[in-house]
This record gives sequence, C-alpha cells and structure tokens, in this order.
Amino acid sequence: MFKKKNATVVEPKGFIDLSEFPLIAPEDADARVKIMEIRTFDDLSTASDLAYKGNILFIRCALPDENKKGAMDTITAELKRIAKDCGGDMVIIGDSFILMTTNGVKIDNMIAKRKKRV
Repeated sequence: MFKKKNATVVEPKGFIDLSEFPLIAPEDADARVKIMEIRTFDDLSTASDLAYKGNILFIRCALPDENKKGAMDTITAELKRIAKDCGGDMVIIGDSFILMTTNGVKIDNMIAKRKKRV
C-alpha cells in the first residue's frame, strides 16, 4: 500500500493478462503490404488504387534509362501527393525503391546509431 500526502490509501492496480482474451480481427480489413513495380506512368493508376484502399506499398521503380531522372521526379511527386491525400507518408530508399504508407501511418526516417562497446 502507498500513502499520499493527505493520508489516503492507494491500492496497487492489478495486471490484465491479454493472453486470456481472444484476438478478434475485423473480417473486412483488406489492407496489406503490397509489393509492386512501376515501369511506366500508367502503373501510377494501379499504385493510386492500392493506396486509396489503405494498403502500404513497397515500390520498385524499373524505369527505362532514357530520361530516368525526369521520370523518377515526376513519379515521386505524384506518389507524395497520393500519400498526403491518404494521410500517410512516403520515403525514397536508394535509387529505385519507394515505401509509401496510408491511413495515418508515419515513417520514422531516423537511422538508429550503434552503441559503442565499452
């Protein structure tokens, strides 16, 4: 037992064993992590459809070599707009990978530092 200043007695709280409760997943939850590849601008419509349905997208951009920089800039700008529309986030990984989340899932882009051995 713990005592506060005014001498009221506070009982310690009990713990809830979550293993006693069954896990109930909603049956209509269809959001998944989708892996896709973008080769042309037409593939953006597929990415847009998947994102608006609440999926997290891991995208590989396999664009032709000609004007790759300009095409990649256009695609990433469009994907950023879609992610913002869906309440999510987007990050570019390396030269050709993009991770895009939706429904308020934010990406923590902090690189964890290694602890030095003492």
